[in-house]
Amino acid sequence: MANVIGQRKGGNLVYVDQGAHLMRVVDAIGPDVIKYEFLPWVHNVQDENATGTDPEGFFTTVVEAGTGTSELDQSNSIGILAQMVTAADENDGISLQLVGPHFEFTSNQRLVYYGIELDISDVDQTDILVGLCVEDTALLGGVADGVYLESLDGSASVSTVTEKSASETQTDSVGTLTDDTFHFLEFYFDGSSVYFFFDGSQTGTIHTTNIPDDVVLTFSMEFLTGEGNANTCDIRQARAIQVGRT
Repeated sequence: MANVIGQRKGGNLVYVDQGAHLMRVVDAIGPDVIKYEFLPWVHNVQDENATGTDPEGFFTTVVEAGTGTSELDQSNSIGILAQMVTAADENDGISLQLVGPHFEFTSNQRLVYYGIELDISDVDQTDILVGLCVEDTALLGGVADGVYLESLDGSASVSTVTEKSASETQTDSVGTLTDDTFHFLEFYFDGSSVYFFFDGSQTGTIHTTNIPDDVVLTFSMEFLTGEGNANTCDIRQARAIQVGRT
């Protein structure tokens, strides 16, 4: 059950859901706050019956070698904000990065939070990457800088990654995705370390190395199919919040 409380961070008001854990940030207010919440109507995301229209406000890259289209649609299902859909050939899919990088991982930040709740149709036949990354048209192909979680085709296992200048610290098998089931993927940076969470539980390894502290990152999602069939990823909620400015 949600139990949102307020905390003060450097004179800013930060709201956390202690019903989940004290690092799940749901909102923040103050002069040092930078925040983004994924809301499909802000991006003019089209109805799920429409096809072929890219959302506004994202750098969007699609691969559509197979039949159908790779796109982001609004969902007609209650409780689902949007759905990423792939075309029907291996490695078809969509990459979405918010226009304008805003998030930094330096010691000047009181916190940086990223969280997304998602549901994938076929978890071991898809690739998914979510987090904060530098702008790149193929995130899963080897992004150079970012903090993210990923699961690759052929496995339902989730890995956590901090990556700086193409040198990464990766922890594998922090959680296991299940078909057609919502999972919550999160991380929290406290100015020196990155804490990752899978379904509300902190994963075993805290990342302190290869944190990208010399670049500015943006909200990022990439979803690819790993087979000759279309796949989907539903999004229930997603947000990124930073308290502190360089």
